Amino acid sequence: MHVLLTGARAPACLEWARAFHAAGWEVSVGDSLSWPLSRFSKAVDHFLRLPEARHAPQAWGRALEQAVQRLGIDLILPTCEEAFYLSHIARQLSCRVLVSDFPLLHRLHHKAHFAWLTQGWPAAAPPTSLLSSRAELDDFILQHATAGQQLPWVFKPAYSRFARHTRICPSARQLDSLHPTPAQPWVAQRFIAGREHCSYSLFSAGRLTAHACYHPRHRVGGGSGICFEPSDPPAIRAFVEAFGQATHFNGQVAFDFMEDSSGQCHVLECNPRATSGVHLFDDQPQALVQALLGEGPLLLPTAQPRMVGLAMLLFAAPRQALLPAFWQDYRAAHDVISRPGDTGPLWAQLPGLLEVCARALHRRCGLLAAATTDIEWDGQPL
Repeated sequence: MHVLLTGARAPACLEWARAFHAAGWEVSVGDSLSWPLSRFSKAVDHFLRLPEARHAPQAWGRALEQAVQRLGIDLILPTCEEAFYLSHIARQLSCRVLVSDFPLLHRLHHKAHFAWLTQGWPAAAPPTSLLSSRAELDDFILQHATAGQQLPWVFKPAYSRFARHTRICPSARQLDSLHPTPAQPWVAQRFIAGREHCSYSLFSAGRLTAHACYHPRHRVGGGSGICFEPSDPPAIRAFVEAFGQATHFNGQVAFDFMEDSSGQCHVLECNPRATSGVHLFDDQPQALVQALLGEGPLLLPTAQPRMVGLAMLLFAAPRQALLPAFWQDYRAAHDVISRPGDTGPLWAQLPGLLEVCARALHRRCGLLAAATTDIEWDGQPL
């Protein structure tokens, strides 16, 4: 059997490559970047340089089908936001594509539509309003603002990632630069203080087959987690099971939650793709592949913390290097990139980072934006 994993730049793709290799599969990975992390793993048999899904979706789809025919691909699994583009063309590909249908992915990706979907479920989303014009934003501010006070709401684009552009409890003046449109709407969501949790789950036609939950102890700024401490609030498991029953979801999905001071959990948003939670299964690679394919009992994760070691040193250490707690976390966590007998990805992180830096300079954007600008989908017609 032969699997093609897209999004080869992502540590999650590397995890899946190692899992499929351990399960006896032939493994190909694809990306528009030349030096993605997973390319250099001994678990990978072939690397495909692909067009950019966002900027050349038709050429990207043709390249996938050509790879299916040439290499004899049996299964395609996305690991990043190219999942939306793949879902859109899944029926045009002559192999199995493990992703849910496009209308459902769109509903989950849109932060307001997802929040409304969860009402009545365990750990439902906080009150959420959709803002599609400056007039709607002004009306919202008028209803909720108190003179001289910050609004107890979180404002974020309806389509966004890595907490990019998110404004937490801003003043009315700090919202002056926002101009939502029907094509680029924003949401306002009631602010919940507390402890963050993230879940990552696999579903087969709505049946939960693998589930992990963790607390992101360290992040890149306010965005992606880079150190993952396992956790398991019962309300989150109940929410995830209710989600599967309601949507009949197929594939990978992740959620962000906030646990308030009373212990109540609130879901904040959904990522219908792979996330860092997959690393918590790195000691059960064959069982992970079985769970993805809908086989075996419910798979639960390791209890040991995981981290992206280089990211911890580059992004967290400069701010926390003098704190003993940081180094305790660093020593306690297992690096998800480094693996005995498979050191290529460890050294490949540097050229991969330099390539993203070059893309950021060329496209005049930040580093995080450059890392995903070619695979993002923000609701535009396909």
